[in-house]
Amino acid sequence: MFRRWNLKKQFATVFLVLITLPTILFGILIYYQTTHAFKKQAEENTIARLEKNDDNLISIIRNIETMTSYMIYDESFKTFMTTPETEVQEMRRVEENIKGYLTFQLMSNRYIDSILLSGEEGSSLEFGTPIQADESSLLEQARTMGGGPSWSDSYQVESEWGGTQKVVSLSRMINDIDNISEPIGLVRIRLDVPALYQAVETDAEQQGDYFVLSESGEVVLHPDTSMVGDRFPDNNVIDLVMGSEQNVTTFQHGNDDYLLVKSPIEGTSWYSVVTVNEGEVVKGLYQVRSLITDMILLLILLGIIAFAGFYYFNIKRITELTAQTKQLENGDFSAKVNVTSEDEIGRLGARFNRMVVMIQQYIDREYKLKIKQKESELKALQSQIDPHFLYNTLDMIRWTARLEKAMETGQLIERLSKIFRMNLNMGKMWVTVEEEVIYIQNYLELQKSRMGERLQFSIYYDAEIKDAYIMKQLLQPLVENSILHGFKDLQGQGFINLRCYRKDEDLIVDIIDNGRGFPDPSDELKQDSSKGYALENLRERLGLAFGSSYSIEKVDRRQGAWIQVKMPVLHKDDIKYIQESGEQNDL
Repeated sequence: MFRRWNLKKQFATVFLVLITLPTILFGILIYYQTTHAFKKQAEENTIARLEKNDDNLISIIRNIETMTSYMIYDESFKTFMTTPETEVQEMRRVEENIKGYLTFQLMSNRYIDSILLSGEEGSSLEFGTPIQADESSLLEQARTMGGGPSWSDSYQVESEWGGTQKVVSLSRMINDIDNISEPIGLVRIRLDVPALYQAVETDAEQQGDYFVLSESGEVVLHPDTSMVGDRFPDNNVIDLVMGSEQNVTTFQHGNDDYLLVKSPIEGTSWYSVVTVNEGEVVKGLYQVRSLITDMILLLILLGIIAFAGFYYFNIKRITELTAQTKQLENGDFSAKVNVTSEDEIGRLGARFNRMVVMIQQYIDREYKLKIKQKESELKALQSQIDPHFLYNTLDMIRWTARLEKAMETGQLIERLSKIFRMNLNMGKMWVTVEEEVIYIQNYLELQKSRMGERLQFSIYYDAEIKDAYIMKQLLQPLVENSILHGFKDLQGQGFINLRCYRKDEDLIVDIIDNGRGFPDPSDELKQDSSKGYALENLRERLGLAFGSSYSIEKVDRRQGAWIQVKMPVLHKDDIKYIQESGEQNDL
């Protein structure tokens, strides 16, 4: 019988039986269970908020501690702290290396206010906001830790730029890596309290307050910065945080009941705390009754509108599909149907969208096949050269140079042989980060042999990404631009800093030089006729491999050029997937 009814009658019956009546019955039940549910949800949200903020804060703490650990092993920091102030030229050279690293950290981490380096030989370097403060007690704490990180509570400092500010700091003695018990200097990294709080508290719109207390009951972080550095005004809260073994508890303040969730922060003497007024949470119950009534009336109104608009809205979707089909016939592949349902019309629209994508992918594959054909022609030309003959000949020349005691010439020939081997590389277009860095290092060593002391460089890459894959000869055009164009007419020594590291799911490559930089700041990465082809070719290669998931950007800096390349982190399985999707390279 139901099948013989018209659509309007079917819709009315379904609306009444499956929506209206169940809404009324369950609404009554929900009303009586809402109080418990609200409080339980508030507790879970509060715990989740605390855990999320704890993760953010611990991540920042570990990041700062990792910075200081890096200074222990870095030769530039060791040289700075062990070189007397009288050796001015050496100090200036080392300071230039250190300032590049510290500048990157200050730009990457906005909550870092200033960094102080001091060596046992009297050398000192203040980076960031210049301040004045009595921090002698922090020095003693750092010495007590014997090289371990020592976190302070919040304290107030005077900025030489004017005004006061509140900071927390990490102080750490830097020990000699060759004699781990011998201190050679001190590093102190100060974090701006308001900026640190903003980095930790990502959702300040939630109910309640998130703050951090020290073991002495002093406020380390708080949304009200006037409370930072003072003892928390409610002793009951301090007792619950320091004395209670329960991480979740309730307390009364005035006439209101509060929920308190706490958690110790590993590696510090701090506690994360969130307090929520349960009365504010339950206030939502007063709106539930009217909300249920409004919901029933709204559903009835929507049903009436559905009766009148059923025909109109379905026909409109069919008309839209027809219009998009005509747009596709005219060659516009941006045609797309807005799918809002899973009925027959919705499934037809979804299939239409998939068809457009498949046609576009087919065209892309045809285009890529042409590129692959060009690549095959190039490989055919390369195959005319016998690689083994080239390698054996270079090896013979290298050993002849060594027998003639021309060691430097032999080393240059060996580096040239490695570059040729990488260029041919059995036709592989994807190499690991480690292989690409070795290639660039050999290239730069050959350039340094040509340029002498006019060229210096440093290369850094994370160990965790050394086996990740990137395109072969991805970095060489950028490094070559720095040498050919950045150092042109440069008075003094040119320096290139190459860094490869992972950030979230992206592989970041920074090429930084101290050359003349970009001539027109308003035109990012503007190429002239002599160097535009290399960067444009690099964009095309990355675009074919990653689509819109890559970027080549210019990072502002006072002197020189800084180009940052971002692309997805690829492993061996990802390369195979790219090949199967139409990419022309062979692994």
